[in-house]
Amino acid sequence: MPIDNAANTATDVEPELKLRSYQQEMLDASLKRNVIMDTGSGKTHIAIARILAELERAEPSKLVWFMCPSVALSEQQHSAIQPYLSAYQVLMLTGKDGVDKWTDQKLWDATLSNVRVVVGTPAVLADALTHGFVRMSRLALLVFDEAHRCIKDSPMNQIMKNFYHPSKSRAQAIPHILGLSASPVMSTKEGSLRTIEANLDAITTTPKQERMELGRYVHPPQITTTLFQASPSFERPSSSQVCDALSSAAEQYNFGKDPYLLELKQHDDGRSRKQLEQAILKRKTYCSEQLRVLCRKATALYEQLGPPAAEWYIISYIARFKDSSHGDMVLPDVTAKEQQHLMGHFNAIAGTATNKTSLPTVRGLSDKANTLMSLLAQQASPSLRGIIFVEQRAAVSTLAHLLRSTPHIAANYNVGTFVGTSSFGSRKSSIADLAEAWQQQRDLDDFRSGSKNLMIATNVLEEGIDVSACNLVVCFDLPSTLVSFVQRRGRARQKGSTYYLFISEDDWKTDALKWQKQEAEMKQAYMDDLRTQEPTVSEDEDAVNTRTYRIESTAALLTLDNAKAHLYHVCAVSTLQVSNYVDVRPEFFPEKRFGDKPWTATVTLPSFVHPDLRTASSSTAWRTEDAAIKDAAFEAYVALHKAGLVNDNLLPLIKDHGPAGLEHVDRPAIISVAERQTPWTRLFGSDLCGQWYATTVTVTQDSQVVVRMEMYIPAALAQGGSFPLYWNERLTYTVSYGATSRAQRPDNQKLLSLQQCTSLLLTAVHGNRVSTQQSDFAVLFRPKQASSTMPQWLSLSTGCLPASEYFGRDVQSQECGLVHVKTQPGRAFIFRRFVPTCTFTDSVQPGIAVTGFPKRRDFLHPVPERQEVNAAYTAEQTFAMTECMVDNLPLPYALFAAFAPSLMHRIDIQLLAQHLQTTVLKDINIGNTSLVIEAISASSSGEAADYNRLEYLGDTVLKFCVHLQVTAQHQTWPEGYLSMEKYRLVRNSTLTKAALEAGLDQYILTKAFTGSKWRPLYISEVLAADSNAAREVSSKVLADVVEALIGAALVDGGLGKAYQCIRTLLPLETWYPESEIFSRLTSDLSPCSHSSLDLLEQLIGHHFAHPTLLVEAVTHVSLPLQRTGMSYERLEFLGDSVLDLIIVPKLFAHTRRLKHWQMHNVHEALVNGIFLGYCCMDYGIEQDKYAVVETGAGRLGVERLAKLLHLHDFIRASGQVVRAKQASLDTYERLRRPVKAALRDGKEYPWCDLLAMSPHKFFSDLIEAVLGALYVDTHGDVSVCEAFVEKLGIMKHMRTMLDTQMQTMSPKERLGVAAGSSAVQYSVVSSAVGEDKSRLTFSCTVEVGGQEVALVRDCANKAEAEARAALAAVEALRVKLGATATATESKRKRNPDVAACEDGHMREKSAVCDADAMQVDSPPSECSGDGGVGLTQ
Repeated sequence: MPIDNAANTATDVEPELKLRSYQQEMLDASLKRNVIMDTGSGKTHIAIARILAELERAEPSKLVWFMCPSVALSEQQHSAIQPYLSAYQVLMLTGKDGVDKWTDQKLWDATLSNVRVVVGTPAVLADALTHGFVRMSRLALLVFDEAHRCIKDSPMNQIMKNFYHPSKSRAQAIPHILGLSASPVMSTKEGSLRTIEANLDAITTTPKQERMELGRYVHPPQITTTLFQASPSFERPSSSQVCDALSSAAEQYNFGKDPYLLELKQHDDGRSRKQLEQAILKRKTYCSEQLRVLCRKATALYEQLGPPAAEWYIISYIARFKDSSHGDMVLPDVTAKEQQHLMGHFNAIAGTATNKTSLPTVRGLSDKANTLMSLLAQQASPSLRGIIFVEQRAAVSTLAHLLRSTPHIAANYNVGTFVGTSSFGSRKSSIADLAEAWQQQRDLDDFRSGSKNLMIATNVLEEGIDVSACNLVVCFDLPSTLVSFVQRRGRARQKGSTYYLFISEDDWKTDALKWQKQEAEMKQAYMDDLRTQEPTVSEDEDAVNTRTYRIESTAALLTLDNAKAHLYHVCAVSTLQVSNYVDVRPEFFPEKRFGDKPWTATVTLPSFVHPDLRTASSSTAWRTEDAAIKDAAFEAYVALHKAGLVNDNLLPLIKDHGPAGLEHVDRPAIISVAERQTPWTRLFGSDLCGQWYATTVTVTQDSQVVVRMEMYIPAALAQGGSFPLYWNERLTYTVSYGATSRAQRPDNQKLLSLQQCTSLLLTAVHGNRVSTQQSDFAVLFRPKQASSTMPQWLSLSTGCLPASEYFGRDVQSQECGLVHVKTQPGRAFIFRRFVPTCTFTDSVQPGIAVTGFPKRRDFLHPVPERQEVNAAYTAEQTFAMTECMVDNLPLPYALFAAFAPSLMHRIDIQLLAQHLQTTVLKDINIGNTSLVIEAISASSSGEAADYNRLEYLGDTVLKFCVHLQVTAQHQTWPEGYLSMEKYRLVRNSTLTKAALEAGLDQYILTKAFTGSKWRPLYISEVLAADSNAAREVSSKVLADVVEALIGAALVDGGLGKAYQCIRTLLPLETWYPESEIFSRLTSDLSPCSHSSLDLLEQLIGHHFAHPTLLVEAVTHVSLPLQRTGMSYERLEFLGDSVLDLIIVPKLFAHTRRLKHWQMHNVHEALVNGIFLGYCCMDYGIEQDKYAVVETGAGRLGVERLAKLLHLHDFIRASGQVVRAKQASLDTYERLRRPVKAALRDGKEYPWCDLLAMSPHKFFSDLIEAVLGALYVDTHGDVSVCEAFVEKLGIMKHMRTMLDTQMQTMSPKERLGVAAGSSAVQYSVVSSAVGEDKSRLTFSCTVEVGGQEVALVRDCANKAEAEARAALAAVEALRVKLGATATATESKRKRNPDVAACEDGHMREKSAVCDADAMQVDSPPSECSGDGGVGLTQ
């Protein structure tokens, strides 16, 4: 419905709604009863007023639903309504929003929360009601735009028939109804008006009192009849040899040679026999229908436009068919044979043409065509904007070509076309249709904008376009219904418009005023105030017996009317293999017998559906074919629900794609969790309090022992440890300790001695941070020496002496205690040497040279290098000896005391990890505590190794185990369902919940150790600490730790231990044992009838115990007459994870200890679809082939010719797939050399050339499907799978990438890193090239930070263009950085003071832009605290 008198865009100020008197009359009528309004202007204004009135009187929870028959109309009406309803939330919902995938009530509830008005297509509401997401009782007002469509099985009528009328009959709450229509009838049959009214439970009304005012605002076009002389009907022989040849081929088609029938005869199975019987009975096959359809369209063109137009149409389509033909294949299928068979007919037809040019000649055109061109020539003007309506799609393209080819027409008209598109592509597309969807939409947009001024269209443009400047409408073919007449007339809205009706002279007397008279009769009928509504009358007796399948828990409803649409939907979303050459629609096979109800039907679902559910039959016989098909669909859908493939909302089990704006179920969130557990609370609060475990701690430097101490802790250390301590940039110490001895309970004297030693040590370095009132240290230290000597050591090591007195004794310099200077309070120094005489402010006296002792307490993190600066704490200072005091505690012990915070932190973490090992992870039995520590260390913790590497590995293992489990557990599920279930199990929200339920949040390390404000741990303070403290972390951290623990289990004990870890952390899920998995995966296989698998097995390198698996692995879903079980989707789903299981552990175990992002880069380079496709095309084996040749002297011999066989040669697929395969192979031949060279040289991964190659997905699918088949057939023997991957060359390429440190980061990722915080914008433009403009090339511009930095042209596709542009941008940024560096160096030379400030920044940017630096290592982490230097003598 066009939008009249309504704003098109929302404004900040709500516009004033003013109704004219006739509009007010209509509004008043709609408030009294349900009405269908018939006005020529202002329907939207009246509807808005009616909505406002309903919103004011309805409950706040009630909805107003405004329905339009198309998305375009919905968008127009939404834009018109929204400005007037600024006080209310107005939501637009159409199929474009993906509502068919909202399979959860909570999504609908959230979407409709606080919404009062919904604008959208009726199918959305019909589906929402059908699936129980919206109830009829929630609706206050239903507005039906183009209400004349509420008939038969339309979504509008489904709403009324299935929900409104039943609710009304049960006296339940129902909404008010408002219908909008320019013509509330769909046909001229008596009673059609009353049918519409009964369906909508409304009365049609029109202005009566204010009808004169209506006439002032409505400008109907002038209706003019244009007469033409009808052409004679086509009869052979005609004036066109081409048309005669086509007609003869269609009428005399030899079914005995039809490839499809010949193929059916070769198969001895029930389905093939039934199909053969039906085809012979109906005399209908693909080839025969293509000829008939083309003949029928050509005949219509012959009679409408003349023989030249028909000939052009035939020759053009035959030429197009030739261009789409394909070559030979290893296993040719029926489609390829059909194409070859048709080609023979078309060659014969084209051979009769005398005019083989691409343009129809003007001579010989029909009088109707010439009349149209004369009319257009007369009407030509700069302001003209017109639409020509024709009946046939073929006439659109032919007439457009004719007008564009006529000079005086082309000079004044820019012609566009529009025929619409169907929802599904044809199973075997018709050659008799040239409609290009993208070109149609472009033409329509150009017509709206004014760049095109003439459209040729079928009746699809009768509704859904609002071009106020349109002033000419030509009905080249008469409208077939009254509503079509009215709707076409409504396109010419401008004052002074003309509406031409082309009528043949023979029909003039009967058709001249036909539609005007019928329209007047209809309007007179609904101006009758005494007329009453009549009950709905069924159109078909079969409809009376329709059955329903209702789910009580949700009120979802399945009917015979909607079952077929639901079945199409479930097939469409159940696989990820949808493409231009894959038809996933169900196939119906109706059968007619004898009797009153002769029709039954069977439906067959696509081959990715399990054989047990693939077919269903109608439950009873029916009078009509259509009813039997609906019944079969109904039975199939009920079976899917009972098998669990459809939920209780009668929707497929697909992922919930929530509407935009709602929080995604897997979006990381900050959540409150338990504070990290301290092991000391548990230890000191247990019955074991008082037990101590001893171990020896050794500090070394360059393998030389610096100090050896005993450490006592209240828990056993199951394993020893060793870690570095970073004194400064150059000096590193190593601390090592062993597993603790048996528990002991020291007596009071020994405990007191330990406490005194610990206090002395810690006070010497940490001073006032050690309490003088507390001695209950949680960790105790003492020198490694006999207990009997401890009192003496304490006595000698306590206190300090003046330097002169201290050095008066015989003391080794390395044993000298820390030096304190009176003028430097709070500082400590390390003695270096004596200075016999030194001049101070007022005297000359002996001095000592010292270096600083660090204040920092964190020695666990490396100290960053500083250019042109000495290492920290190496600069000497000299002080007068009289100013200095020296500690009696020897320096090695002070050094140990400085290291104590770092040591205690490591012991704390180890005890935490040990507790996790013996509680949550007890059943897993991970023996290596270091792996557990790594797995619980977030990157923010600053630990030497965080969980990222293990998480990447664990993610792979979890994915594999889940793929294997869901494949085995759900044997009837197609790939789309398996992917959905896999996503549910591995998504972050699931793993986060698992982590919380297992209590892992108490063990995760998130805060970095800095030593800042460190003080000793006391038992009394531990027991008094708050055990209920909380912290906030990202949910992703919790999920990552789960995957990291799985990775740790794999490293510690292989796949079995990793599997046990998964079962432990996800205990509520079902996990089958290995034996049951393979039993289920192989027990249901159908027998294999394929006897020629030897070559394929030789190619793969394995003899299959279950050959059916191999056949399925090479069977594409597009294969017609699929009789050997399932297509490869389920095996490909499993094989995808098997490939990752082979690759990722090897990357993890590499000697370079790759970081997680490095593993990701190499991994992605090895398993991406384009690389696997390349490997599939590149790998092959030779097969002997012999030919008889002449060897000379008249003798004959045999010559060996090697034929190379590839995996893709064995794909079982449709002809369309084979054509696509050949196109990919042609591109491969052109690009394989640079790709092979790049992979061999090992410098940079050939992303751009591979993206230019872009092989079709089925190449990579084949590899993954074969891997899945190998894994199942060998009962999980990964070595067999790895051998196949080796054959493909993938392992060799991996070794090259790792050995040469190949740059594998994708170009767009590299640019993202190089750009830093600057925004990156890609702009891609496509251009048609070639003589026929059939090939597209792509160019791409890249902007970084709003500035253009790169431009590339002549790329094969968008992805290649973006990749090449990204690489060019990286190089441009590198050049720019080099220029900046040169300028900076010049500046540094002029002003050395800026050097230190700029060094860090320039290093960071160069590392970002350096491709090699990005691949080899990541920038080092900064550490907190000041730098330090160690004890170098």
